[in-house]
Amino acid sequence: MAAGQATNPADLLRELQRLLGEDGLLTDLAARRVYARDASHLSLGQPLAVALPADAETAAAVVAACARHSTPLVCRGAGTGLSGGAVPAAGNLVLALSRLDRLGPVDAVTRRVHCESGVINEQVSRYASPHGLHFAPDPSSQSSATIGGNVAENAGGPHCLQVGVTRQHLHALDWIDAAGASWRTGRGTSVERGFDLLSLLCGSEGTLGVVTAADLALSPNAAAVTTLLAYFQDLRLASGAVAALLTSGLLPAAIEMVDQAILVAVEEAFQFGFPTDIAGAMIVEFADAGKAVAEDAARASDILRAHGASSVRRAADAAEAAELWRCRKKAFGAVGRLSPRYVSMDVVVPLEHLPAMVGRIQEIKAEHGVAVATAFHAGDGNMHPGIQYDDRDPDSIRRSHAAADAIIKVALGFGGSVTGEHGVGIEKLHALPWQIDAECGRLMRGIKAVFDPQGLCNPGKMLTEVDAQHAPRPPLPARIDFRWQSATVTASATTSLAEIQAQALARGMWIPVGWPLLAASGDEGGLGSIGSICSIGALVNHLLPGPALLGTGTASDYLLELWAETGDGRPFHSGAPVAKNVAGYDLARLLCGAGGCLATVEAATFQLRPAPARLALWHFRAPASGLAGPVWQATLAGITAELASWTDHLAAPVCLIDGVGAGVGDGVGDGDGDESAQVIVLAGGREQDWDLDGKHSALLARAEALVLTDEIRLPFEELARWWKLTAWPGWLADGTNWSLLTARGQPPGGAASSLPANQRRSLWQARPEALWMPAPMATDDPGWQVDPFLRDGQPTLPPPPPPEVPRYILAGLKQLFDPEHRLPSPDWLVRTEP
Repeated sequence: MAAGQATNPADLLRELQRLLGEDGLLTDLAARRVYARDASHLSLGQPLAVALPADAETAAAVVAACARHSTPLVCRGAGTGLSGGAVPAAGNLVLALSRLDRLGPVDAVTRRVHCESGVINEQVSRYASPHGLHFAPDPSSQSSATIGGNVAENAGGPHCLQVGVTRQHLHALDWIDAAGASWRTGRGTSVERGFDLLSLLCGSEGTLGVVTAADLALSPNAAAVTTLLAYFQDLRLASGAVAALLTSGLLPAAIEMVDQAILVAVEEAFQFGFPTDIAGAMIVEFADAGKAVAEDAARASDILRAHGASSVRRAADAAEAAELWRCRKKAFGAVGRLSPRYVSMDVVVPLEHLPAMVGRIQEIKAEHGVAVATAFHAGDGNMHPGIQYDDRDPDSIRRSHAAADAIIKVALGFGGSVTGEHGVGIEKLHALPWQIDAECGRLMRGIKAVFDPQGLCNPGKMLTEVDAQHAPRPPLPARIDFRWQSATVTASATTSLAEIQAQALARGMWIPVGWPLLAASGDEGGLGSIGSICSIGALVNHLLPGPALLGTGTASDYLLELWAETGDGRPFHSGAPVAKNVAGYDLARLLCGAGGCLATVEAATFQLRPAPARLALWHFRAPASGLAGPVWQATLAGITAELASWTDHLAAPVCLIDGVGAGVGDGVGDGDGDESAQVIVLAGGREQDWDLDGKHSALLARAEALVLTDEIRLPFEELARWWKLTAWPGWLADGTNWSLLTARGQPPGGAASSLPANQRRSLWQARPEALWMPAPMATDDPGWQVDPFLRDGQPTLPPPPPPEVPRYILAGLKQLFDPEHRLPSPDWLVRTEP
């Protein structure tokens, strides 16, 4: 049957009725009207029917039936979307996943939970709460939005400033392709090189397939939380205060703002008791250890007052803090009292342009004669102007949409994005070409064709037309460009990562992927690269800079935008220099870790984060009497488990291990000891002794079988200079073969505490949790992923994916980006049919 040529709908309905049962298929007019809309107030037509599968297997059968009958389908969660992403066209089938609502057991050690798509966001945190954990992404609709919807839109929320949006809290997805076959995105380990299908599916609005479940990363609950409320008489001053906060070395859990119009609406609706004679109110929250929170809140109060706050106060208790957040999350619900119809926007701008953007919105409001109420995820530069209109008045509708387009164009002029978290849907289809270049649009349409050849998955959403007038590709950066007020850095692919880190650390910032350790011969800095592994381009290609000191994530976690060229020479650009951006498929992260197999990286922009103030090192050795194997293993397990519990957001600790020899961890049980065993731990911290002293005491308790021979504390920016003067880089730089081990379903430190008998040296990092070994490795244990990262000093191509990843998709992506196969290609990448 030709693509797009549907069969008789009645035949499909009869098949679905047999498959779903009496209550699993809704065909009555009332139900179809309900499912024809979402929270955006947009609509396209009445769906053919609504399918309500009870499990993932039945959902796959529904998708397969639609494929056989060439009938388009639209996935739907709770219908809380604000861009029309879940709105069906006439005759589409709505695939409602609300009955896929099962949660697996919480693994409190690895901080994971398997969650089906129909589970409500807020339910995950309640479910994980007894384990001291929660799911960090918290959109304002979290009390009703589903995890599947969060994945579809790459949802954010107020508390993503510190820890990232939905993508940063996913390990793997279970999904169904357009033909009805079931797959997974990968093994779900902390680091996986290859073609990043997870990042493509997350934020794709259901246009590439049907996500049925996710392995979620859970976050520890903070020991203490302090919430500040600041009032401002000028919104531009308030916006400037945000940049001041984020460039002062502070990293709040959230920074939110609402303007006067929102405050008036909220007060009329809920009577919270907030003043309405001010320009705006700002909520700043800190969540960490008790003393850290108290210190940061005090510093933030001073900064806010210095930048124009007329009043700053702390929430008296948790109940008052909850009321402040209820005010913020009820903001747009309250706007409905001002007008039942409004255009809900979510533009994003770099932080340095936030004050100017606030001013331009006020000018646009006056120019078009519209009422605007604005809420901000201010710490991300993510603005939500709600432009009110009367749907009975055609001129009011015209003016409101003209004002919305004007706001989008101003945001793009500042280097921002048309959408930070609501998605493109149908609402921003006309505006998307204003942001992306023609080749980027072509590649996105090509990705859609690879995943969904018939075009049946949520058609008419998210993609630009072939003949649309696209934006030009931004010019390639000619130098390192630090935008300190926006906390970003842009550089060409050949730029040394060590050079960027050194310059950033001098200003108290860095890219938290760690400091590269592998030194080339003659490298004056003592650190740098073997081959090109530590350049910006190599960091993108290979996801990590090889074995590295400290850090909190991979390149994918902090990559914002990318300039690249396809294998046959077509230049394109993806992303924007902002923390939130869901304007189309995430091509930048697709290339991150792909080994240069899809495109040649030309330049990139990364997010900068505050660096710790201090660096601490603890050097332990085995006692003179030696250390028996079981004691050594138990000691390593204790140390790495302790380090994994340190939830610092600025830098996570690392542990270098040297000493698996005869009688130490070899499992031979001969009782011989090894007095040469040694461990070195590095961690970031604060100037104040209470922070590093507490870590010191906890670490000593775990390492009681060892002898502490040295402890050093120094300013964090001296990391590179200090490291060069020690003997430790020797065994790192000398190893030209490095294997990267990651684990799924293993406790923190599991790899470090079960080293192979013949492996003497390793480097364990806490986040992302991984173990580096300077030797080839092999294992038959399915719980472990071994990636031969470096061979003869050069990075290898990505290892083969597990069988549950569809290789026909990977082969199709390769053909799309590199049709003439000019770029490297792993030998496992052979085209197969689904």
